[in-house]
Amino acid sequence: MKRKLALDGKTWTRNSISVWSDVEKNLEEKRQKHPAMFPMALAKRVIECFSHVGDVVFDPFLGSGTTILAAAATSRKGLGIELSPEYYALACNRLGYAVSEHRLINGSAFALEQYVQPSSVDLCFTSPPYWDILKQKHSADHREIRHYGERNEDLGSVSDYAKFVELLGQVFDKVYTTLKPGGFLVAVVMDLRKRSVFYPFHMDLTLRLKQGGFVLDDIIIWDRHRDYNSLRPLGYPYVFRVNKVHEFLLILQKPVAAE
Repeated sequence: MKRKLALDGKTWTRNSISVWSDVEKNLEEKRQKHPAMFPMALAKRVIECFSHVGDVVFDPFLGSGTTILAAAATSRKGLGIELSPEYYALACNRLGYAVSEHRLINGSAFALEQYVQPSSVDLCFTSPPYWDILKQKHSADHREIRHYGERNEDLGSVSDYAKFVELLGQVFDKVYTTLKPGGFLVAVVMDLRKRSVFYPFHMDLTLRLKQGGFVLDDIIIWDRHRDYNSLRPLGYPYVFRVNKVHEFLLILQKPVAAE
């Protein structure tokens, strides 16, 4: 029997708009040092749209712990894996006294089957590594960029794009196994450019995830233009380039009939 989502009609309508332009980081999040952290408000909205109270919400690339914080704030059970000891400690610290009520693991997403049982997760919400883009000197608005580290399991250290997409796909193959039939994966991703080469990351990752059994349910655009307040005229005055100030929320589902 289908369960009703705990959303009123007004909130349902607002969240159904295909472009989300009203989601921003709060002051505490802006002070965090994680280079690719998404806002608590974004995580809470996704969790409330694609899961129910008491459900298990999983993030295999936990980072500073925003997904777990949002799960706690919405009465879900949080489960997260983070490779970096530094960001794992930060996530535990941010969760505070509630850390014992959720499960945080300092380990590799490539070994997630060691920590997560098959068909035990209701929703996976995550922002996977953006290839090695975080190692570039500057972002679109010319701010200095940080990167995670040089561990072998770090997907951000893979230099070949096709290999990166495939390795990421292998992680999500494991995520597929952990999801209950009918469960959702929502991945926050951004298209990439290296000099003259454009990489449609959201397209390439979607195709790889579909090969692993996922069904593409929909895509939401996250409009982040308010986060970019120092944009430069890229390529000026010779080659016109686009400043990317949006990200994609890829919404994929494990088929209900899947075993």
